[in-house]
Amino acid sequence: IEDASISFAPVEASGRPTLNLERRLDHDGHPLAITAADAVTPGGVPPWNWRETPGNGGEGQAYGGRVILVTWGDYTRRIGIDGSADAIKDAIKSAFRLRTKRSFWLEDEDQIVRSLDRDMPLGNYTLHLDEGVAIKVCLYDESDHIPVHTEEKLFYTEEDYREFLSRRGWSCLREFDGYRNIENMDDLRPGAIYRGMS
Repeated sequence: IEDASISFAPVEASGRPTLNLERRLDHDGHPLAITAADAVTPGGVPPWNWRETPGNGGEGQAYGGRVILVTWGDYTRRIGIDGSADAIKDAIKSAFRLRTKRSFWLEDEDQIVRSLDRDMPLGNYTLHLDEGVAIKVCLYDESDHIPVHTEEKLFYTEEDYREFLSRRGWSCLREFDGYRNIENMDDLRPGAIYRGMS
């Protein structure tokens, strides 16, 4: 149902609508339209381009300092590498919203893993995240020492491993079908089954 009394444009104090929706949407006569004459200054730089400074003599970079391009999945970010290794690492974590303790590394187009420092070659890099070590922990009934169920655990750091043992009151893990005690995360075998030792 149409109601001809409804106005679709805001009305100023003078009673005129501020925007006529019936008018063609072109830039003829629009006060903010950029004309060809205004688009470029005599120095060859558009006045509205804040990234360029007329007469700077640069190579047309839109930024200052050393910048690399980092891709992770569908996301690509420009990362400045003018700071320390820790600052570069923090910038990458912030840019990709990495909130875990997982370690990561950058690999260039030639599959070379690069250290994070201000002297690393400029170019395109792929971000890789540590997948961690996934194991299974067999939990027992305390009274009968009978396996009750198996729990999957994923560790990224030695700190994660130590915290897990501490919460359970264990000093280490032991291979389910062996006698080898595992005191360090690096000795864990992915996919293996372990039991806790007090």
